[in-house]
Amino acid sequence: MPTYVRARTPVEAWRRVIKKIMESGMLRVDERGIKTRWLDNVMVHIASPYEDRVSKHYPFSETVLRERYATQLLNPDRMDFEYTYGERLRAYGAETIDQIEYVIKKLNDSRHSRRAVATTWDPSKDTDADEVPCLNHFVFMEREGLLDVSVMVRSNDMYGAWPANVYALSELLTYVSDKTDLGSGTVTTVSINAHIYSHDWDNAEKL
Repeated sequence: MPTYVRARTPVEAWRRVIKKIMESGMLRVDERGIKTRWLDNVMVHIASPYEDRVSKHYPFSETVLRERYATQLLNPDRMDFEYTYGERLRAYGAETIDQIEYVIKKLNDSRHSRRAVATTWDPSKDTDADEVPCLNHFVFMEREGLLDVSVMVRSNDMYGAWPANVYALSELLTYVSDKTDLGSGTVTTVSINAHIYSHDWDNAEKL
């Protein structure tokens, strides 16, 4: 059953979505044998993604997110990993397509384009891989002089990963906004499976 959370800041959104999952989430053991609570098709819309960005209860500080995580979406180097988001976004496939540059060009060519889209899922690799991307589909759209980003997430660890995801997405939004002379707008995530792992339940209950 779909769930919608509209919040002003990332911290407010995180607190509210965690509460919803802990209160009404279904129980499921995932394919790796880990017990989870989860909701399906959870849309979280953040009106002011640059305010109150990281909760003091989150395991990682804003400094860590800024220095170690946020830059990954823009770095095309796969390093020694099976994949990175930066590689999929900046050097996709055998042709090493820079999808972020495509998005920037599309928006500069047509402010009202609905085709400023990037994807990380690669069927030629991901149908036969153990480690596959969670953030799959990125859509950038201009609204009244601001640029919004909406992201489809196939599987989302809402306690451990979602705040870091949103922080990185906000930084990506800033980068594209700067290159298109648009203001940075909102961030929306659509998590098809929004879950909390059992090892985080105690901390999630305390939020």
